[in-house]
Amino acid sequence: MKKILLFLLISLAAKAQLSSKAEVVLVTVAPGKELHSAFGHTILWVNDPMNGIDRAYSYGTFDFKTENFYLKFLMGTLPYTISVHSMQDEFNYNAQYEKRGMIAQKLQLDSLQKNTIFRALEKNLLPENREYAYKFFYDNCSTRIRDMIERNAPGKYTWAKVPNLEGKSYRDWMNKYLTPNSWVTLGMNLALGIPSNVKATATQACYLPDNLAAATNLAKGLSANPVTLFDSEVAEESGFDFTGPYVILSILIVLVGFMTYKKRFSFAADVALFSIIGLLAWFIFFLGTATNHEVMAWNPASLMLFPLNFPLVIWFARNPIKWKFYLHMVTVFSIIGLIWSGIQFLPMALLGLPIFIRLVGLSFIKK
Repeated sequence: MKKILLFLLISLAAKAQLSSKAEVVLVTVAPGKELHSAFGHTILWVNDPMNGIDRAYSYGTFDFKTENFYLKFLMGTLPYTISVHSMQDEFNYNAQYEKRGMIAQKLQLDSLQKNTIFRALEKNLLPENREYAYKFFYDNCSTRIRDMIERNAPGKYTWAKVPNLEGKSYRDWMNKYLTPNSWVTLGMNLALGIPSNVKATATQACYLPDNLAAATNLAKGLSANPVTLFDSEVAEESGFDFTGPYVILSILIVLVGFMTYKKRFSFAADVALFSIIGLLAWFIFFLGTATNHEVMAWNPASLMLFPLNFPLVIWFARNPIKWKFYLHMVTVFSIIGLIWSGIQFLPMALLGLPIFIRLVGLSFIKK
C-alpha cells in the first residue's frame, strides 16, 4: 500500500506546474571526514514557495541494509538511487550534524527549463527509474546533475572557458582530496588501473562537486553569485604521519635491502614477505578482471607485485637456482610495474621495492 501511495504522489508531482516564483538551486556540500564523503556532494534543490514545493534531490544514495552489501560493493553491482528530502533536512544533516560547508548557486533558467528539470527529477524517482549503476568517475551524484542541467539548458556551460579544470587525470583529481601519506590513499591508488590516468576534460572533471560548482559559476549566464549557506571551520592540517606508508615502507625497504646484502634473509622471511604481498596482488588482479569497476582494469601494480609469487614462493625461495628463469622473468615484470606505478603515484613504488630487492637477491644466488 505504501509503495502504491508513493507512486501516486510522485506521479502527481511529475505533472505539477511550477509557479513563476520557483527556483532551481545547485547546492554544493564540502568534503566530510569519512571516506564516503571525502569528495563532497551535490544537491539540486527545487523550491517553489507558492506551491509548497521544497525538494532537494541527491544522486548516489545507497542502503547499508542491501542484501550482500559488501560483496555487491566490491563487485561494483551495488544499486545506487536518487533520493529526495526537504532542504531543511539536508541542512540539518550536512551543516549542523556533520559540520560540512554548503554553498548555493541559483540557476538562471526560464520557466520551461525549470519545469522540465523538475519533471525529469520526479520521473527519476519512480521505482522503475530510481536505481542506477554508480561509477565513481563517470556516473555519480555530481555528473548526474551536470547532465540534467546541460540537457535542459544547452549551451550554458562553456567548457572551453574553464581551463583550470583541464590537464589533470581522474587519479590526480582524486588525490587532491586525499592525504598523501595515508594507507587509504595508497590502497585506493593501488586499486586503480590505466583508465584512471586518462586526462579528464573540463566536463569530465566535474565528477567532483567542487569542480561542477566552479564550472557553473563560470558558465554563460547560468548562475547567480554563490551564497554560503554554512561556512565550516577550516580544519587544521595534520602533521606528518610517522605510521603512514612513507615511513613504514621506507623502513621495510632498508631492512630488506640490508638483510639481502648481508645474505641473512631467511626462507621463512621470504615466504612471509611474498605471501602477504602476493595475496594483495591477487586481490588487485581480481578487482581489475572480475568486477564491474572498469577503472581498475589494466593495473600495472599487478606486474609490480605479481600474483603468482604466492604460492610459488614456497618453492623458488627454497631452491632459487632451479627457478632462475622464473626469477629473471618476474624481476623484469617487477621493474616495469615498479617504474610505471611510481610515475602514477610514488608510494606505490615503495610497496613494490621490497619484492624487487628480494627478486634481485634471489636471482643472483650462485650456490
